[in-house]
Amino acid sequence: MRASSNTRENTASGFAPQAGSAPSSRSRWLGRRMGALAALVAALTFSCFATSCGGGGYAAKDMILVELQFLDRGLKPVAPTGTKSLPRNAIVGLVFSELVNPGSVNNQTIQVRFGPAFQSVPSGSFQISGNRVLFDPTTTALGQPNPPGFLPVTQYVIDIPGVGEQSSVVENLDADPNLNTFFTQFTTSDGWLRELVPPQIVEIIFAPEQDPLTKNVPGNGLMGVVFDEAMAPGTFVQGAQIDGGNIDIRHVDDSASNGVNDQNGVAGASMDGSFTPSPNWKTWWFKPLFSWGAAKLVWTVQVFQGLTDLSGNLLVNPRSFGPYTGDGTGIQTGKSLREEFTDQAMMDPFDSDADWGSTAEGWALGQPVSSRQAYIYSYAETDNGTNSGRGQYSPLAAPLIGADLNTFVPNVSPPTSAGRRVMWSFKASRIGTKGSVTAVAWGPDSNATFAATYSNVKLRIGYQKDDTLSLSPSFSGNYDGQPAVIYDGSYSVQQAANVGNTPGEPATGHVAGYPMNPGCQTNGNWNQPLFNASGWYNWPTLSTFFEWDPQTSPDASTKVLVFDASCVEGDSFQQVRGWFGVTYPCSGVLIGGLPLTRMYTTYEENEPNPASNFVAGIQNPEQSISDTCFTLTRRVSTAQSLFYSPGVGDNTTFGDNTNYLPALLDPAVQTGGALVEIEFQGADAIDNDPVTNQEVINQAAPFTKDLVTGQPIWVKDINKCDGMQNLRFRLRLISNLISLQVGRISKVTIPMTNN
Repeated sequence: MRASSNTRENTASGFAPQAGSAPSSRSRWLGRRMGALAALVAALTFSCFATSCGGGGYAAKDMILVELQFLDRGLKPVAPTGTKSLPRNAIVGLVFSELVNPGSVNNQTIQVRFGPAFQSVPSGSFQISGNRVLFDPTTTALGQPNPPGFLPVTQYVIDIPGVGEQSSVVENLDADPNLNTFFTQFTTSDGWLRELVPPQIVEIIFAPEQDPLTKNVPGNGLMGVVFDEAMAPGTFVQGAQIDGGNIDIRHVDDSASNGVNDQNGVAGASMDGSFTPSPNWKTWWFKPLFSWGAAKLVWTVQVFQGLTDLSGNLLVNPRSFGPYTGDGTGIQTGKSLREEFTDQAMMDPFDSDADWGSTAEGWALGQPVSSRQAYIYSYAETDNGTNSGRGQYSPLAAPLIGADLNTFVPNVSPPTSAGRRVMWSFKASRIGTKGSVTAVAWGPDSNATFAATYSNVKLRIGYQKDDTLSLSPSFSGNYDGQPAVIYDGSYSVQQAANVGNTPGEPATGHVAGYPMNPGCQTNGNWNQPLFNASGWYNWPTLSTFFEWDPQTSPDASTKVLVFDASCVEGDSFQQVRGWFGVTYPCSGVLIGGLPLTRMYTTYEENEPNPASNFVAGIQNPEQSISDTCFTLTRRVSTAQSLFYSPGVGDNTTFGDNTNYLPALLDPAVQTGGALVEIEFQGADAIDNDPVTNQEVINQAAPFTKDLVTGQPIWVKDINKCDGMQNLRFRLRLISNLISLQVGRISKVTIPMTNN
């Protein structure tokens, strides 16, 4: 498994827009689309420079990465590069051409990252042996165990910078730096490496320990179930084996003798609670819902074979433990709010879009993953609201630049060999409601593309840090934090006579007072075939996804999305449809009120090139844009309850004396990389909207609020709702976009005590 390395160039140049139309053949089309480009290029002034990565007087030793391996615990290869199902406890092995200086290896010189913007650093540690560096996700940098390793069904990237990209890089023993950049990605599975040794249960322990004389269990303590190896969390299902449980903690049925359990109403009843693993996942601590009881209650523990280790091996010695007796010093036993999704009596119909037990009784299920397209048409973006229809159509050859451009335009400045980088900004109202950006497409000038290969393309996406459409003259300076690198690799465009005909928004009538010049397509019929040729061609399949969230209504949101494409020169090039807002059709003088939504330079350069020059008529960033389509995938569903209120009996609070305890979710661990989050909202008084009958918070009484705005908010810490008479919860069921597994919950339990 060889690692393919590429050196990131630091060259600076720019490109120019071209005006033209779309003839019926490749030759005529290229000839026309190059016509105006030659005139514009001739007007540009340009100076080109290049910097070299790896020179500068370093010793003649090529310190480079030569191989990437995914290894099992015996350091044998277990998966190919780019795998989409890497076991979570596999080791990443990197082989360099020289002996590695251990002091040069850290999480900045070798960047393993995950998360929406690839800013999260996984737990793990580096081990260096000769010319090999191992990244072990099961041991932290401090040497503590981390048995789960990588997160399940999650995309990771490995980015190893080369010299010149940052101040420190991996070095050999002579301090010669790594010369080449390396970038790749992989996706984890939902499981771990396979091994054949089955687990065994060792003992039951308590913390604090049992009384040495009476053997009674301290009332407010924990019970530990100890195994000889790390165990899989998803198998700790409580309950009798006949009900699908794998571990049953149950009060002894002493009703026949009118024993202490019978007198306290728990004879034969299962004990609710939650399991939490120790750092090594060998001991699993059970915390009862409230305590072991305020009386000397008696219970037993049955462990069934269904418990497994991380490799899925069944428990080899299932057995029973006990009986155990509490010392009667536990906290007061309270009651709980419980939702089992068998009916919709407590579902808030106004704010729930999850499946609340209607498809599978007893389950709240996330809705199936669905996608929508956000089409951004260039002509619409260059309308400042007062100059409707005033604009100039112009085909663009950027960033999909190619060497064949030189056949039609002599002395292209900047040269096509420098590649191109382009950044666009898009307002929230164009992108729409929140979702994961899972694909991006460009709108060609006509319904045809021509075969081309680009050896390296890097796509980035993020939020504009200033929440403005107008770009500042620096690519990195426009991002709020670090952008998400959503693709880094080669890009092959296939020949296609027709890439689809998604209809564009038709132009409105002609602007009074302006001539209808067919040579300058302004709007109406003169825009044809501009608005008939509306095909879309996808950028490469994204290696990760970006979470877009306008935070409010998209029409009112100030959030701005920034998209950034950087490409080396290809053999051919593609024409992208663009539109410029001008003061008079075909005048070429841009409308001053339009935002600077498009900026360009050369491959991986950070500053605009060419630089803005008022005298030469160069503006960069400029008041133009090109057609773009974002695919946004909806993966979050909400299951929101109505308010639980004070009263007598089940599913009622203790009123303003209520002390809410952390909620228990069943199952506690989701499969397939799905996620479930729970939030809470408390209020002393609630009303019903007279029109919709929706429950609303009476803001004259206490409620969970934002201390700055004073508005009601949802909180993750349920303790912030203590003392409030009414409580409701909200589940966010988050599907995994790799496995398409939806979030699912069968029971929500919220313990309470009466203070």
